[in-house]
Amino acid sequence: MTEYKSQIRLKEIVDNLLLVNLFAVIFFALFFIFAVIMQINGIYIFLNFIQNIWNPLIVPLITILIVSSLVNGINSWWRLDGAQDRIEAIRQGDCHLRLVLPDGQTIPKESVYSLSQTRHAFNFGGSLASDWQAPKQDWYDDFKAQFANLFNYATIDFYWAVHEKEPGGWSYNTDSREKLNWAKAQGMTLRGHPLMWHEVLPDFMTDSERDTSAIEADIVRHVDRLLTNFPEIDEWDVYNEAPGIKWRGKKEGVRRWFESVGGPSEVTEKMLRMARSIHPDGRYILNHYTDLDVEYEESIEHCLLAGADFEVIGIQTHMHTEMDSIDEDRLWKALESYGRFGKPLHLSEISILSCERFSDWDSFNAWKDKVDAYDARGQDRPTIPSTPDLERYQAELARDFYTLAFSHPAVESIIWWTITDLEPWRGMPAGLLDAEGKAKPAYHALDQLINHEWNTQIEASTAQDGRTQFRGFYGSYTVTVQHEGETWTGEFDLRQGPLEVQNVVLRMAPDHG
Repeated sequence: MTEYKSQIRLKEIVDNLLLVNLFAVIFFALFFIFAVIMQINGIYIFLNFIQNIWNPLIVPLITILIVSSLVNGINSWWRLDGAQDRIEAIRQGDCHLRLVLPDGQTIPKESVYSLSQTRHAFNFGGSLASDWQAPKQDWYDDFKAQFANLFNYATIDFYWAVHEKEPGGWSYNTDSREKLNWAKAQGMTLRGHPLMWHEVLPDFMTDSERDTSAIEADIVRHVDRLLTNFPEIDEWDVYNEAPGIKWRGKKEGVRRWFESVGGPSEVTEKMLRMARSIHPDGRYILNHYTDLDVEYEESIEHCLLAGADFEVIGIQTHMHTEMDSIDEDRLWKALESYGRFGKPLHLSEISILSCERFSDWDSFNAWKDKVDAYDARGQDRPTIPSTPDLERYQAELARDFYTLAFSHPAVESIIWWTITDLEPWRGMPAGLLDAEGKAKPAYHALDQLINHEWNTQIEASTAQDGRTQFRGFYGSYTVTVQHEGETWTGEFDLRQGPLEVQNVVLRMAPDHG
């Protein structure tokens, strides 16, 4: 904690010094103009003063300003350009193996073998908490196959209002349960979304007449129910988008409870302590919908300093307007800013559109109100059409976004939000699949990255004593080797850590005995 506080303090000092430097340069520039004007009028004292301090003071200030600007520009330039080198350095490692038969004998020298990566250590994720109509489509099996082809991590929905209409009437939705069971059967890491949110709440949680203590008791009951009854969930969003209640939270019920606790920082701390008291060994995520919210950073810092520990910082990146667009520079700055807290980062909800975006908040909010009105009436929401040109743009941006994020050492997971365009959030398509479940260019772009460029496949021959070595992406592997006319297989993991020789005990392939 001391190191963390020191880093924060050092950054604040540097930022403040650069800001003072900027203002000083601006001041002297204005003063110089004033001095020139006074010289024209026959008053030389001010220009003489400028000349006296030019070398010892003004030149160093200007130099610092220019150098800092150049450094920032260079940083912006090299980020994506240097991403592949960073990926190789932080996402790959060396591995030494010894291939051993069940009787303890090693595979002879020059035996032909192949290595195939079967799972990434990195979490490439997708959301099963959206696409509500997908299970009802005749192409749902194809949807699941396409999902599993890309992702080893799945977000599972636990929206309170969906599963409990009346107090005590909680029942987990059949489609949600099917998604959960399927993802678990695939060996995916599961993220529960969320333990608590001020949206998608049952009516009894927004009742203006209820006492805040009764509301809190229901929250405790709900959190206990989820953590106790769903042990298969590997990690949980604790309180989703806490700072956003000022914009989107209802004014009654849960909002009064929220305000009685204190605010986003205090509520986040309370929820963490609540979850930890029920399930001490849980893995808990903070999550917010923007990369640029001071209150979110304050909440993170507050919880760290208060000792309300958590495991992951989640950053959403829904790009539905020009103002939400996250370019290379903005993404890197966000990763650096949140990375300073020393926690793994999840880019927890990614939306990159394949349709026209709104240029300002007023037009976007008018459109959103229109969509919400259709939803309230139970009608099919209006949709902005996806176009071939913008689908290609979506693919290009997705590729760059993933490449840059994958190259940052603090990032542990990248999660695409809406998988299909069947029922696009806010009526703005951002799916990897179209409304008929067919892959869009963005899907193919991610497939190329995840399953080809960032995947290790090797065929070679063993050295002495069944040894081999290679460099590959971190994750799980199978090895297949030919020996005395039979096919033998084994499994191993390539993880970060000290380089040691791993013994891989082989077994005869199932179709050979």
